[in-house]
Amino acid sequence: MAAVTGALVLTGLLATPALGDSCVEGVEWEGALYEAHGTPHGAPVRGARLGIGAEPCTVGGRCAPPAEEVAVFELAGVDPAVAVGAREGVYLGPGTFPALPDHPLHEAIFGSPAQPSYRQGCGGPLRFSGEVTSASFNLRVDIADPVPEQLESLVDEGQAWVELDADSRVEGFDRDGVATIDVGDEVEVSGRICEGELSGPLADLIEPVT
Repeated sequence: MAAVTGALVLTGLLATPALGDSCVEGVEWEGALYEAHGTPHGAPVRGARLGIGAEPCTVGGRCAPPAEEVAVFELAGVDPAVAVGAREGVYLGPGTFPALPDHPLHEAIFGSPAQPSYRQGCGGPLRFSGEVTSASFNLRVDIADPVPEQLESLVDEGQAWVELDADSRVEGFDRDGVATIDVGDEVEVSGRICEGELSGPLADLIEPVT
């Protein structure tokens, strides 16, 4: 549990309490929710102001006010579709994967092109396809039948999380110069089950269904 909590602190995904409930650690801008992410190996340089976003609250939360306006800034060398600055932090665009070495903020987040690595004790390869139902640093996929036998214990209501690390590859989803996968995309995943605290299979390759 300590390892999981530490990872959440690093990524900025722990919720912020407000009046007994929690607010999303994110900023809504240009119709998209950008999620907070820590940059422990060097904060990117903040550029020009882009406009005004909003800090939303979780559905059913008791945050006051329900959404607070916040200035949004560009980050040097980073397309605003990929990440922006707001308040004192960095917020990543939906469906982008900072674990991949070609993400423009990978070094600021992980400090090394070889990190993160979750490949200790991995089993043999497996392959499956499905529709993306959530895309936020990792993926949740509604898996098409048949579900691989190795994956059955990790499937919940037909869906499973797909984790990524520095050795994962995403091909065929290049948007704004960065691998970006949207909810509703059909994906083919080649990966494996690995030891540790991963929520699902670790991807070797994610590509469009052909």
